[in-house]
Amino acid sequence: MLISEKLNTIIRVLLVNHFEGRLDLTLSELAKEANITNGMAKRIALNLERSGYVRIVGRVKLIKPMKLMDAWGYLYSLRELERLEYVLAERPQYAIMKISNWARAKNMNYAFTLFSATEKISPYVSPSNTHIYIRKEDVPEWDKFFKGEGILPIEKEGNIICLIVNDDYFKGIQNIRDVKIVSLPQLYADLMSQEGRGEEAAQELKKLIKENNNKM
Repeated sequence: MLISEKLNTIIRVLLVNHFEGRLDLTLSELAKEANITNGMAKRIALNLERSGYVRIVGRVKLIKPMKLMDAWGYLYSLRELERLEYVLAERPQYAIMKISNWARAKNMNYAFTLFSATEKISPYVSPSNTHIYIRKEDVPEWDKFFKGEGILPIEKEGNIICLIVNDDYFKGIQNIRDVKIVSLPQLYADLMSQEGRGEEAAQELKKLIKENNNKM
């Protein structure tokens, strides 16, 4: 990662809380949500304050959410995450519903991202692949499900890409028509890391986020 995982988590916590209407946090609340020590949360918050993104007066208040989201988008890299890939002959839309139905029945934690997610909130480009966040401890269950459905593993260039992450990545996930997608700030960062059509879709998403933020 171009930034540390702890900073990555703090930024996610601040942005998700802000866009959900929780505009400030105590340092202990920030540390708890980011699953780090109070001391580490304070050091990171102070660095963000020096960069002009937050203000700390008893509580940590994000004062430049769009600028922080932009910075995160340029520093975050989806490509560095551990992944498993599978091949399914059906269209991505079919894969999304099949995966969502199974995961809901099994109460699995997951979230679609990239164009699999934008299709549910602001269609820009039809997905050619299906990208999904899953928890590392759930990998055996997912692998069993895919193989049971005849969805075969492949070393690379699969059309179902499972991105293996910790629970932090699921903060702020949304349920849209029984399909779970990542939080909008996370989706923005993910799209920005793809370049090309990803960056274009990120800018369309940014307009939606900015519009929603202005209503707060």
